[in-house]
Amino acid sequence: MDASTHQLRPRMTKPASLSDQVYEQLRSSIINAERNSGEKLVELEIAAQMGTSQGPVREALQRLERDGLVERQARSATYISSISIDEMYELFSVRSVIEGFAIRRAAQKITPQQCNYLEDLILEMAQAGKRGDMITLAEYDMRFHQTIVECGGSAGLLRVWITLSSQIQRFVVQSHPQHYADLVEIGTRHQSIVTALRQQDAERAAQAVQEHIMLIWPKINFEGL
Repeated sequence: MDASTHQLRPRMTKPASLSDQVYEQLRSSIINAERNSGEKLVELEIAAQMGTSQGPVREALQRLERDGLVERQARSATYISSISIDEMYELFSVRSVIEGFAIRRAAQKITPQQCNYLEDLILEMAQAGKRGDMITLAEYDMRFHQTIVECGGSAGLLRVWITLSSQIQRFVVQSHPQHYADLVEIGTRHQSIVTALRQQDAERAAQAVQEHIMLIWPKINFEGL
């Protein structure tokens, strides 16, 4: 992967299909808490709101269910899933293991250009933090961590990481502003990870990324969400 070819922008801006467009809009509204946990999602209503048929909406809801952002209950009714602290702790723990494996692989072959790209993402996070823009900050945060997994070169690890990423991003957007007085800190705390990667120190990089991922939990344990 040549990370230097990436453009610094949050997610895709021109989805390829109607289903993609519906998915992105619903995903964004759930992650950003524009739609609340427990809210019922009605295919016909969403289709009317977005000017499309029910087919693309149904496909989008199926993808969101795989992401863990919605759940289908009796009679095919679909609701926005809730955020369980215990479940999120488990997901972060699994994510920590995945990224630990991935970054050990990445440290052996990452290029200076890829490290530069990661540092560009840190700068973007810091700028978003200065603006108080947690939504954009989280987009670049997830791009940073996904890039590390991609650099590890394991398609299996990447598939698992992507499966967890939407739930994790929603949690970050909705919880972190309560626990960080300075949002810029969320971005700058990634620097130790890149420093270890530049030195191709696999064990130090793994320790840095795993400590970073679990950093929020003592705050939540003591302060509550």
